[in-house]
Amino acid sequence: MGTPDFNATDIAARDAKIQDLQQQLADARRQEQYLTAVTRTTANLASERSLPLTLTAMAEEIVQADELVGVQVLTNEHASGKLHMLGMAGFPPSLSSSFYAKLKQCEQLGADLMMLKAFHLAKPVVIENRYEEVMSDPCWQPLHEYHREPRWGDFASFPIIVRGKTVGILNAFVTPGFKVDARSYAFLSSMAEQAAFAIDYASLLDEERQIAQRQERQQLARNLHDSVVQQVFSMGMLSQTVSVLAQKNDAKVSARILETSRDLEDITSSVLKDLRMLVAQLKPTVIDEGAFRRALETFQSTTHRQTGLEISTRVDPRVDMLERELAEDLYHVIAEAVHNAVKHSSASEIDIDIVIDDQLMLTVQDNGNSAHHQLSPHHLVTADHLPKPGNGLSFMRERVERWQGEFSVDFGVPRGTVVQAKMPVLLRQPRDEDSVLGPGGNG
Repeated sequence: MGTPDFNATDIAARDAKIQDLQQQLADARRQEQYLTAVTRTTANLASERSLPLTLTAMAEEIVQADELVGVQVLTNEHASGKLHMLGMAGFPPSLSSSFYAKLKQCEQLGADLMMLKAFHLAKPVVIENRYEEVMSDPCWQPLHEYHREPRWGDFASFPIIVRGKTVGILNAFVTPGFKVDARSYAFLSSMAEQAAFAIDYASLLDEERQIAQRQERQQLARNLHDSVVQQVFSMGMLSQTVSVLAQKNDAKVSARILETSRDLEDITSSVLKDLRMLVAQLKPTVIDEGAFRRALETFQSTTHRQTGLEISTRVDPRVDMLERELAEDLYHVIAEAVHNAVKHSSASEIDIDIVIDDQLMLTVQDNGNSAHHQLSPHHLVTADHLPKPGNGLSFMRERVERWQGEFSVDFGVPRGTVVQAKMPVLLRQPRDEDSVLGPGGNG
């Protein structure tokens, strides 16, 4: 049996077919990566996470594609004239805190920020060999360290459009040797649309939060009615009783007046305590960026002055760098935990610990005897098994779970209650490093 006779044409045809099959496999792999990214991103959008968490998760999904090494999502969501990096993947997080300041330096040196073209014209921009251009341009020197690794080649910037208005930019940094072809162009366009949906969804959540705040005020009114108003009514009735009894000159009546006066004094003290705690909860100063520890110190001293409660704190200084909304929720959880200890136990001491590592861990422990201790010698209450609303546990849980956190209360310590919350660490960019609308990207 003879050996098959292959000529050069047959070999070339075979090699071409193999290359075609390899390309089809590569395309199928890319398509699978794209579909996975879209599916996971959609799932993230459906969860109740914050906008920075959502956009960061989106960037991490996008960068899984073989032809991308880095992704940035910058937004101008509040029409403040400034762009903020809310999502990033592929670049060193340690360099991100100084990114905006260095980007402004590049702008002042005359760097050509091509992504602005995408923003202002609301059209995608794709630039070939952008890495070499940026790294060889002295105008980009302040960001050379940031751009150096991972190495990339082409650059693409896609506008993020919500209801006909450009609100941000999705920047993609392409792996050397790859190009933004029709498939990847369509994929990045789809991701920009997903980012737009996330931003729009976040604005709707903000509206819902405003409604929730109104509902909280209504709940406050109910709390005032249930505790303070009813007790004030009792005070009025007791005052009338004292007035009537005072008109009689009788030893037994005098004893009754003394007893009624003491009841009146006790109720008055209780009313003042409730009012002061409610006012303390409603006056957080963490709304000012970087003021969390100062707000906590104020709350600590105010509570001690009003109740005699000794509060010790051990707080990671980085808590002052938390995003404002996260800081406010954390503050309210602490305030509610302290309020519960004052109102529902005989606590004389409270320890507040805030540790920041990969996640933020809050622990609030008192030395009181809560009514919940009667449930069992050791009773752990998780988010799924909270008592009915009324003592603030549901309020605290909602604040924590808004950030995809974990919340629990342990009534089983030898004495006292332990409230714990585990939350993500979302740090804001320093105010003096915010970017103006001009220098919004790397391209």
